[in-house]
Amino acid sequence: MSNIENIFADRRKKEQELKLTYSKYIFNSHLIMFLIIVLGAVLINYSKWIAVASQFELYSVFIAASLAFSYYLISTKIKTYIKEADAVFLLPLEKYYKNVGRKTVINVSVTHIIAFVIFYFAVKPITSIIGNIDKLSICLLLMVIVINNLLKYVQVIHYKEIIWIKILQFIVTFIQIIAVFIINTYIHIADMAGIISLAFCAYYVIKNSTGSKSSEDQEKLVVKWNEAAEYDKHRMESYLKFVNMFVDVPLSGVKVARRKYFDALLPKLTKDNFTKENSFKYYYYRVFLRQENTVFLALRLMLLSGLIIFSFKNPYVSAVVIISYSYLTIIQLVPLYKQMSNNIWHSILPVDESIKIDSFKKLLTVVMLITTILLALFALLFSNFEGMTIVIIIASVVLANIIAKIFIEKVK
Repeated sequence: MSNIENIFADRRKKEQELKLTYSKYIFNSHLIMFLIIVLGAVLINYSKWIAVASQFELYSVFIAASLAFSYYLISTKIKTYIKEADAVFLLPLEKYYKNVGRKTVINVSVTHIIAFVIFYFAVKPITSIIGNIDKLSICLLLMVIVINNLLKYVQVIHYKEIIWIKILQFIVTFIQIIAVFIINTYIHIADMAGIISLAFCAYYVIKNSTGSKSSEDQEKLVVKWNEAAEYDKHRMESYLKFVNMFVDVPLSGVKVARRKYFDALLPKLTKDNFTKENSFKYYYYRVFLRQENTVFLALRLMLLSGLIIFSFKNPYVSAVVIISYSYLTIIQLVPLYKQMSNNIWHSILPVDESIKIDSFKKLLTVVMLITTILLALFALLFSNFEGMTIVIIIASVVLANIIAKIFIEKVK
């Protein structure tokens, strides 16, 4: 028993060390300073908004925040730490995995409770105006969090994920969060009905997860090693894709797929695309629009930048965001040339290395120019069209592309 617990404890420790290493690169001094400034601006604007917000606005923001927090609680994946080879090598110790699973459920539940404490203080200025705290509902919410995580664990490890159970979990969690801050008879009735339904779901999943065999050496809840390993693999890939927005990480098994909605962005296919000078230019465009860790990296950072620009609607903040976007994006796109050149197909065509490099540089230049201009137009859309505002936004685009050009020239 101690062997399997030691194995998974070691995997947990290694993953924590890996995340700590990446966090050191992500949260460098420059980003921390930027986040502190952003947090200060958010708190100032939040306090000013609270003073003038109407009841409808307060309720709307609170409901939106509760929906977002409910989604976070339900969408968080269970950390199984199971690998593909475990189906063979750990099969004799299968009946002892429940000890590992118990720790997994406890760890994720503690994380969610800490997140709720943060959420509680974040919405306290709103809820102190529109409602009161129900202590019993807080206890029920903690119970719902534990049941949700137990359900997730049993579905992933012993059964299968069921979409209608996820929907029910989301609804019950959302109602329970509302019940914590707003005391209302109808809300509490719906809350209790939801908790009872959730309990029946837990009973249904556990009952259907029980294996038909039962003996001293056969655990009733059979571990689905292959499915759990695939689930944990996707969990880590999702994390690495997020980290890849900030630092270069090894993404094994990069998926390439045709996305027809991006075909309009490709240059028109003509015989000129197959000349020696243009062959790799067209190819790099196709690769950029089809790999997951290229086009979606830029789109995710654009979305994040757009949200910040929309939240502040300040030309100076928009300028900083556009420049930060340019820096964070280009440092991730530049290393892609080395990744592409390591593939054998990169050396098949008899094309000079200088042509390949120039084609890749042109791609990055076009990508950065178009995306920064789009962000600038978005910033102008939510700002006043005063002369100084336009000058600041244009200057930020110019500076952002100068920074990008400096990094692009390092491609070789």
